[in-house]
Amino acid sequence: MSYTTPWTSRAFDALPGNPVSIGAIFAVGLLIAFFVGRIIFGGAESSGPGELRIAVTQILITAYCATAYAYVLVVARRTTHELSLAIPDLPDRQAIVDRAGKHPKWILPLIGMASYLFIGIGVTNATTPDLDGPWNWQAWSYDVFWHRATTVAFVYWIGCFTYVVVVESARLSRMSNHIESLDLLHMQPYRPLIRQGLTNALLVFGMVSVLSLLGVESRYWPALIGFWIAFTVLAWIGLMLPLRGIRRKFKAAKKRELEWCRASLKTARDALKSGSGEGPSIADTLAYQSMIENQRNWPFDHSVLARFALYLLIPLGSWLGGALVERGVDLILS
Repeated sequence: MSYTTPWTSRAFDALPGNPVSIGAIFAVGLLIAFFVGRIIFGGAESSGPGELRIAVTQILITAYCATAYAYVLVVARRTTHELSLAIPDLPDRQAIVDRAGKHPKWILPLIGMASYLFIGIGVTNATTPDLDGPWNWQAWSYDVFWHRATTVAFVYWIGCFTYVVVVESARLSRMSNHIESLDLLHMQPYRPLIRQGLTNALLVFGMVSVLSLLGVESRYWPALIGFWIAFTVLAWIGLMLPLRGIRRKFKAAKKRELEWCRASLKTARDALKSGSGEGPSIADTLAYQSMIENQRNWPFDHSVLARFALYLLIPLGSWLGGALVERGVDLILS
């Protein structure tokens, strides 16, 4: 099967700067094109303030979705490289590293277009109040043309983003199967997997936040509730899936250490009974056993779950952002 770097990722790689700055420039460029076209084609005369708000919001969503999609591929490549260094016996190391961030060239366009056909069209039908129907293009205003175009773009990128989050996370999890031995007291080499999971969750909740800006129009509420539920599940998958393989190794290492503790305690007991005075210290062995038993089954501490919980609050900030966008648009119109 032929694998290639997605064209969105290639475009971001070819431009100077990081994906965040490129995404910001992309958003500004789209806004400039939108408002210049609105002046040239007299869009203000045929569009209402509600249509303008939705157009501006969907431009911001489009820029974010493209950026998040490209950024998750960048982070996945970096995590693959860092994890490969922590696995001394990794077979075909360079091939695995080179494969990171690449996918069959037909699968992503297929997923993107399927996302639009099954989600984008359904949302458009459900949220368009036009009595003539949402697809009567002759009745569209300038702003509505942008609604339709940006819906295709951002739903396409949402589908691709969802796919790469799951696939890249699963691939990183499979890499962990090549870890022969794992030191429970030295998990630092595997921290990139935790960073990958947190990055996935942060990008997902960021997407929920920009989508929540559509809440300035009440007709989007049913769709937004569905998006919130689906993306919360995706965020949890994005956090946990990269760690699935290392968790299995972690549990196996924990089991081996506890077996060693039991064997050491048996040896110490037998030495105590025989009066030989030799053998491991019972107190030290019990202290070590207690420390191993208190280790979490997942290879991260409470701070990771606390950060995930804080990420859940990010969409609430979009309410303020939505109010600012609405106020700014009203200011422009006045």
